[in-house]
Amino acid sequence: MLHNPEVEKYFSKLSAHSDVAEEFLKSLKRLGDYQVSGGGKDYAALYVVTKGLVFCAAAGMSETYWRLRPSDIKIARATGANPSAVGPEWVEVVLFRSDWPKPDIAHWALRAYDFARTGE
Repeated sequence: MLHNPEVEKYFSKLSAHSDVAEEFLKSLKRLGDYQVSGGGKDYAALYVVTKGLVFCAAAGMSETYWRLRPSDIKIARATGANPSAVGPEWVEVVLFRSDWPKPDIAHWALRAYDFARTGE
């Protein structure tokens, strides 16, 4: 059972381009225990769960989403992340922007995973 089912509901209505899905899944390689939902032949948005919490997702043509602690949100925003409609603990990191360097989403994957696992 999810502790944040509203997040699952949010992403269940969205789709994800295969390019953003591929990059997003690569960013998760160093994590431990998690489950990926969505994706597949219907190109549904992807979201990832650990300890009953959705902690990251990918949707659209180039958007990734990360549930972060307040101190990490401040850093993410300073490095180009946008606020997210998912909720106040979430930021949106756009992957494919011609006018910006490629974001380090593997870093945000680790930070979001740690926050979900520890709650601190």
